[in-house]
Amino acid sequence: MEMSGTTDLALERPDEAALRAVAERFAAAWATPRLETFMELLHPEVRLLQPVTKPILGHAAAREEFSRLLAWLPDMRGTVDRTALDRDTLLIAWRLRFTLGSGPYELKIIDRIVVAASLIREREAYYDSLALMIALLRRPRAWVGYWRYRGYLPR
Repeated sequence: MEMSGTTDLALERPDEAALRAVAERFAAAWATPRLETFMELLHPEVRLLQPVTKPILGHAAAREEFSRLLAWLPDMRGTVDRTALDRDTLLIAWRLRFTLGSGPYELKIIDRIVVAASLIREREAYYDSLALMIALLRRPRAWVGYWRYRGYLPR
């Protein structure tokens, strides 16, 4: 089976209980974000995909990405609204709340997560990146933090 660039994971296909456990750990990780909690969820060969960024491949790149994200948005909190599962895949609808510049912001996200060995092997996030960019442009106090997060300025 080939899924968005992942290798054949049929031998590692999780059962329903394993998928639900990953969904619960995902919800807990985003409810109180910490770098190590995120890393414990990820398969060593993780592939993270999201709008406006290049693919994040492997633990080292994921650690760097989450480290920068936590530095940029230290008050972010996620709330899972629903989950669905099918074979080795989770769909999670959730909201990420954080301060953007001087005010609150909520980003609605749908994640497609492929699970292998009870870990996230691939995550593809779907959200309205244009709305986020427009909100960012309207809040100049958020610009420097975003530029640091994206690597355009030193931390």
